[in-house]
Amino acid sequence: MLPHIERILDAARTAPSQENLQPWRFVVSGDEVSFGIDHERNTSPDQAMARVALGAAIECACVSAARVGATVRVQAPRDGALVTMSFTDPKRLPDPDLARTRRATNRRVYDGRALDDATLRALRDAVPQRDLAQTQWYGRERVRALGPLVEQAEELFYLDDGLRERALSAIRFDVKDRELVSRGLPLACLELQAAERAALVGIRKPVVSGVNASAVKTMAARARKQMESASGVLVITVKGEDPMTDVDVGRTMQRAWMALTQRGLAAHPMTKLITLGIAPSSAGTENDLVKALLDAFRRTFPNVPDDTRIAMLMRIGWAEAPSFRPGRYELAESCSEVDTSASGS
Repeated sequence: MLPHIERILDAARTAPSQENLQPWRFVVSGDEVSFGIDHERNTSPDQAMARVALGAAIECACVSAARVGATVRVQAPRDGALVTMSFTDPKRLPDPDLARTRRATNRRVYDGRALDDATLRALRDAVPQRDLAQTQWYGRERVRALGPLVEQAEELFYLDDGLRERALSAIRFDVKDRELVSRGLPLACLELQAAERAALVGIRKPVVSGVNASAVKTMAARARKQMESASGVLVITVKGEDPMTDVDVGRTMQRAWMALTQRGLAAHPMTKLITLGIAPSSAGTENDLVKALLDAFRRTFPNVPDDTRIAMLMRIGWAEAPSFRPGRYELAESCSEVDTSASGS
């Protein structure tokens, strides 16, 4: 593999992904890279969150390419890929990308201080609107409105057997709390209090008893506390259902996260509401509850046009650094190389 391609993809593999599942696959042919979904790692409904993660990885690759002065050209996608790009002519050695390496999901309770107008303007200016995805930044007035909605979403999410099992399968109950693993989330990453940890263990079983139902409410209350401690929220919206809109959401999210990290702000994607919108609850009568919840969520953002969908919700604010960060797959585990020398045989 060409050295500059290896550096670029080494940056791509550090991108955020739901539950740290890293559902991407990179196929290299010379200076050309095809970006696709690794379906064995993807557990997201309708692949939407996997495409968001892939978009974040592509944005990391493009930023890394820019730092070495490489030329980026978009090609027609190869078979099985969503995006194919060539990265040619690196002109300099890369300087350290501190924002990317410091970026982390911070699940702590934040300190709740208000965002000043200058910070909001700086964030808006740092994340230009893309062709497909649009960003909207809000302060604490929306945080207060979202608290009860996030709590209800968490409860409905964990009451759904399929959604609950997919989410819990990514939590590494099989390792020590602070053991570094290449996929999934060790318990230390979740920043749980003792009662919350006991509740999480309790909902690993089907929710059929008072004890388990109480555990779900404990986790739902935790989500509300997390949201209501934020200084503001970022909403990313798109028009249409084309798969590339999700890729653009991921690229926009990554760029916004870098802007937040550079300014010392913490961030945490709150995806339960979004996931319920992608794959509504299968629990029969709860479908009406999900619809009512999603309608209330939309009403919280009256300036979002009716013909757009909310594809990402992130809480932002100030907090102590995460107490632990998960690991990543080595590049070789997410990447394969095509032997171009055999193409003429």
